[in-house]
Amino acid sequence: MVCDIMQIANSVIFITGASSGIGLSLTQQFLEKGASVCAFSRRGMSKELKDAYPDALLDIKGDVSNIEDIQASMQATSQTFGGLHIVVANAGIAHFDDLAVTDPEIAKAMVLTNVLGMFYTLHGAYPLLQKNTGPRTVVGIHSIAATTIFEGASVYSATKAGTLAMLRAFREEARKDGISVLDVLPGATRTGIWTTEMLTERGKDMMHPDSIARIIINALEQSRNNEDAITHVDELVIRPWIGNL
Repeated sequence: MVCDIMQIANSVIFITGASSGIGLSLTQQFLEKGASVCAFSRRGMSKELKDAYPDALLDIKGDVSNIEDIQASMQATSQTFGGLHIVVANAGIAHFDDLAVTDPEIAKAMVLTNVLGMFYTLHGAYPLLQKNTGPRTVVGIHSIAATTIFEGASVYSATKAGTLAMLRAFREEARKDGISVLDVLPGATRTGIWTTEMLTERGKDMMHPDSIARIIINALEQSRNNEDAITHVDELVIRPWIGNL
């Protein structure tokens, strides 16, 4: 089978959870590399970033747990940029507590956002990905908690293990359409999921989202490239060098 080449420049990229953390870092770095980005988030993107990339950045506010918001954003992406090459399913929320004392409504919100939100995103994006030719990639941002046991993270871990299982199966389903899947399992990263107290105490030991974004983009660029059009990075496990926090 002959494979085309994955290129970031001139690609159209859809990112959820784009206004902060890893999503924001990816958005900025993709734009710097010449991509067009549909940035989907609850809060919206900064005026500075929109002013810097008026033609390449499409800012859409919405909730990934609302399928109508996702469907409308896919339509807007198609109308604005004419296609889609890379989807980054990054949006997620976290709450850390023992299962026995976790508020059921908080647990429900995590399942809706983390699991169904990723499903809605990929389900909505797939028809657009199918219409394009050449390399297309889905990037799923999960967590090291998908495969590692942490006390006080039972429900959060369950949502991340669920999304990882979903995308591992989806990888095999999408292969026939020439679409690849990159799963990313980051460890502790300095993002808004942590309390102020935790960031103060352990922030110095956490990874920076810019570093995570660079590794992800490097993996995309190293997959199906000019030197090797066959090799592909399926999964990335990224942790602080001192180990799990």
